Amino acid sequence: MALKFAFHESKAIEALALIAELCPGMTPLFVSKVLFFAEKWHFNRYGRPILADTYIAMPKGPVPSTVKNFIDHNWDWVDKPEDFDNAVTFDRSKGWPRLMSGKRKVNKDVLSATDIECITEAIDFCKDKSSDELSQITHREKAWLKAGVNSAMDYELFIDDDNPNKAAILAMAKEVAVCGIL
Repeated sequence: MALKFAFHESKAIEALALIAELCPGMTPLFVSKVLFFAEKWHFNRYGRPILADTYIAMPKGPVPSTVKNFIDHNWDWVDKPEDFDNAVTFDRSKGWPRLMSGKRKVNKDVLSATDIECITEAIDFCKDKSSDELSQITHREKAWLKAGVNSAMDYELFIDDDNPNKAAILAMAKEVAVCGIL
């Protein structure tokens, strides 16, 4: 059975707000890749995901499904977070929606220092790459490769094979995933 956690909505909103603050104008593809790499790196280093969204193996790479519904304003599929419009906005004037800062600052009390570290690192990793380059990089990821097209990716496969803490991370993740606690 795939390793799955309970989605953390408030962290998702603040992660989007942080991305918008640090690198305004990112398209959904870039936001998806930033969140995927931040999630993967955080899980490998600290033994827990940041958002715990369900990542779907889409043709252009991993997509955080709930966050994608937020970006697309699919409010009939997901509930609209209470503070969403204050946290972020989307410029939809040039084709793809572009993530922009909202009316308020990022609530950094919701995100841990390690969450912010990994999100910032992922922004730096992604921001100067083309969408095709990011897709190609994610297509080499074990979790993407082993998932079926348009299927959920297994968090267990986010852990790098050469991670010396792989067994401990996996044991802890399996224990907390059952409870849905992050």
